[in-house]
Amino acid sequence: MGTSTAKSPPTGRVMDVLATLADSPQGRTSAELAKVCGISSSTCALVLTELERRAWVMRRADRRFCLGSGLFGLVHGLRTQFPLLDRGREALDYLRNTLGAGCSMSRIGDRQLTTIDAVGHGTDGGHAVGQRFPIDPPFGLVAMAWRDDEFVESWLHRVMPRLTRGEIAQHRRVLADIRARGYGAWRFDDTHQSLHNRLAGVLASLEPTAQVTRQLTTLMTMVTLQSVTDALETDLPSTEFVVLPIFGQDGQPEYQIEIHLGRPAGLTLDALDDALEHARGLLAALP
Repeated sequence: MGTSTAKSPPTGRVMDVLATLADSPQGRTSAELAKVCGISSSTCALVLTELERRAWVMRRADRRFCLGSGLFGLVHGLRTQFPLLDRGREALDYLRNTLGAGCSMSRIGDRQLTTIDAVGHGTDGGHAVGQRFPIDPPFGLVAMAWRDDEFVESWLHRVMPRLTRGEIAQHRRVLADIRARGYGAWRFDDTHQSLHNRLAGVLASLEPTAQVTRQLTTLMTMVTLQSVTDALETDLPSTEFVVLPIFGQDGQPEYQIEIHLGRPAGLTLDALDDALEHARGLLAALP
């Protein structure tokens, strides 16, 4: 987790403690929390005392802290404001069982994609709930595919580092492919596959923090993914990821489901399309 860089350090410390406990189903001792959050033991004790008083954390008999029942009000508020939280899990479970794939769901913001749920990824830190991805290509392509030309032009020209004219033209072709298909599909570029595999091996041997692993994995994914959206009739067996848009009332993607197919064996395009259509139907009646 590391030391918070928030402009309000006390607030940041509280948020760091809660985030660490949210990611620690077995609980944490006060000493462990202090170390992970990069704060002193005395500061951590003060934070935990206040959180425990409000029942936002609880201390178990083994002296380990975990999230408390006082957070149920926040959970209820999230479900009220984001009705897809419950319905989305049904769709993710369906896709996992039907396609045998790890799935996650993200909410599309102005500048970021935020993972709100994930199933079938085991302990894969790359799909941690609450993780944020930049809405730059390739992650934001599905989110932007139904925007008008002026909006897309502005979006592509604000990406940093600056895109070349060739890269912009390529992204525009992929956006058109996504609109035509109704979803996007990618595989790892074969010329970079070995580099991606070597990085995964290095990360496994170094055992870095989950945050560092996520950041490096995200970076490598950005530079090694190649769209096969226009060629699924022939390239489905080599497809790694499919991204399905979930449209809001304004006709724009409001959420998206990321499906890690991992080069599926025996999956037909008709079966994939049927599964995606059924999942979208589970979410279509949102208010």
